[in-house]
This record gives sequence, C-alpha cells and structure tokens, in this order.
Amino acid sequence: MSFKIKHFLDISKEQWDEFVHSSSMGWAYFLHDVILIHRNSSYKNESFAILNEKDEILFVIQLHLASRKRLISQWGFCLKDNLPPKILKKLQKFFENYIDFYINEQKIKSFEIAFPPLTKANGPQAHNMINPAMSFGFKPEIRYTYIIDLSKPDDRMLPDCEETTRQAIRKIDKLDNYSVVESIGLKEDCDKYIKLHKETYTRTGAKKSIISDDYHKHIFSKLIPQGLCRVFFLKDNSTNEYISSAMILVYKNTAYYWWGNSKNEKDIGVNKYLLFKVICAIRESFGKTGYFETGGAYPYLRNGKYKGLNDFKKCFGTFLYPIHKGSYDGKYERKQFKFCGIKFKYKRFLKPEENFVQDLKTKEWLISCSG
Repeated sequence: MSFKIKHFLDISKEQWDEFVHSSSMGWAYFLHDVILIHRNSSYKNESFAILNEKDEILFVIQLHLASRKRLISQWGFCLKDNLPPKILKKLQKFFENYIDFYINEQKIKSFEIAFPPLTKANGPQAHNMINPAMSFGFKPEIRYTYIIDLSKPDDRMLPDCEETTRQAIRKIDKLDNYSVVESIGLKEDCDKYIKLHKETYTRTGAKKSIISDDYHKHIFSKLIPQGLCRVFFLKDNSTNEYISSAMILVYKNTAYYWWGNSKNEKDIGVNKYLLFKVICAIRESFGKTGYFETGGAYPYLRNGKYKGLNDFKKCFGTFLYPIHKGSYDGKYERKQFKFCGIKFKYKRFLKPEENFVQDLKTKEWLISCSG
C-alpha cells in the first residue's frame, strides 16, 4: 500500500469531517471549521491528512507552525479505526519520514503534541491509559484536566460542588436578579461577547492575549449554527446587561468549557453561578449522560493566576484526568560549541531517510523516486 500527504485546505470539508466523525479518536477540535481558525492569527495552518492510493483518509492531524520555528499540534491526530497491524506500521513509518523531511526543510527546532481527553478512544469510559503519541515517534508526556461525570444522579450535581461554590449558587438563586440566556449566533450577541472578552483580558493585565474579532465572529457564524459551540450569557434582570459569558465546545455527548469572560464590576460568585447553570443545561441536552471538561488542572500550585484558575475549574464536582502529550523524538545528533570559554550544547536533526516532492497538479506530497 502506498501513501500520500494532502494539506487540510486541499481536502473538502465533507470528506475531512466524515473521517473525523468515523474515528474513535475524533473530536470537535479536528473538524474542518474548528481547524480553520486559531486564537493566534500568526500561526500557519499546516494540518494535513494521509491518504491511501484510493484517496481514502487514514489519518488527520491538527498542526500549526508557530514563531521561533516551533511545530505545534495542540490536539494531535486521529486514525482510521481497525487498521491492520501491517498497514498501521507502514503508516507510522510514513508519518515519521514526512515529519523528518518537514523538520529538515523548515529548520524546525521543536514539535509538541497533545490529545483530547474526551474522545471515545481515550476518554474516561475507555479505560485506556496508553499515550497514542508514542507509536508515532513522540516521547510521552502528560498533564491534567478536570472532568465532570454528567451521568451522576440529579441529587449529586450541587452537593458535589465545593462548599463556597454551593453557597454562591444558592445565594444568587434566592436573589432572582439574574437570568441565563443562550445565544443563537446573532451579530449583536457576538458584539457583546467580544466586548466582555476585551474587558476581561484588559482587567487581568493580558492585553497581548486579546483574540482578534474575526476569531469570535467565525465561532458565532459557523460553529454555533452547526451545534458545535454553545454560548451562554448571564443577564442582569434590572439593567438587561450581560454580566458574564461562557463558551462551550460540544461534540456528541461531551463538552469543553472553551472560554469565559465577565465584566469588571459584578457580584461575587456570578461566574461560578453561570458555569454551574451551563453545566446543568448541557447535561440535560445530553440526556444526563456524558462528560463535561472544565479545563486545565494545576493542583500543585500554591499561588498565582493559574492557582486561581485551577481552584475555579475544580470546584464543580470534578475528577482529575490525564491529557496525553508528547515531544517529537526524531533522529538527531548532539553537538556542542565553546563561546567565551563556556560550553553550549544543542541537538541537530539529521537528514531524513526519504525526500518528498509535491505534485503541482494534485497538490499531494509523495515520496520522491530519487529519494
């Protein structure tokens, strides 16, 4: 069997998404309209698929070329299910050869990868602790996230939350000052969301992290209508003003707390209140099954911004769950040099075993016959 590389933009949305939906490793991150955008507009989209001679997709990877010659696959790859071992081994070798070629051509300094924790293949229900990166040439690494089991009984949803969270939710419920409103993707909702986003990042001293308006507009115009994203606002009933927002990425019966924003002036606990109500709404839409990921976990921290984020994300009756990661461990040689009497060590990737050429007509990358 022979393989070829095809860039993400040279494959139809229909063919790409059909493959993602068919793979047990598939999740929302891999879908065409999600890969089409990135919060960092300077990143170059290098996502691609590996196809066989029948033009069937066997493998797709979300991939971006970042600054300082870094290659980043924020959410990894997904494979065709049940590939015969012999074909899988050839596919793995083909991938490594292409990545070695790309690294050499682009002078890449590092290649990092991570995988979604809620896929059918790697989610909590799968009981699969094997890091999928290892068989594709990556040194295994790990980090953690917080997840809620949405199949828990109704009478455990609030009691399982931490005490201060329960108190805030009950207090705000009694006041009856707020309403939760879900957006249907209207332009005016997008404008209000962008305003809250900018206010949040300005308040926290992270102006450089403010995401472009086009990113949010794409989500409201493309992802919400497809049911891939749901956006909720907390409205002050006395002023009709939106106080906070929660953006949720949805795939089948799993969900991820993607982005959250709020006004500078607000009552204590409103962000917890909104997210709890959103979690309950998502749970109902899933038929009280599935999982909800609140996000990155840093339980080892004692102070600082990320300590606060950790405490917020864990307080909804969550459990810790691993996110598999990896760093590409391609063929390289260790070198060193002296400067002003000081030794500096570095590694240099070796030339690839195979060279690739692009067919200008089909835009496919194939192994060069002249190798």
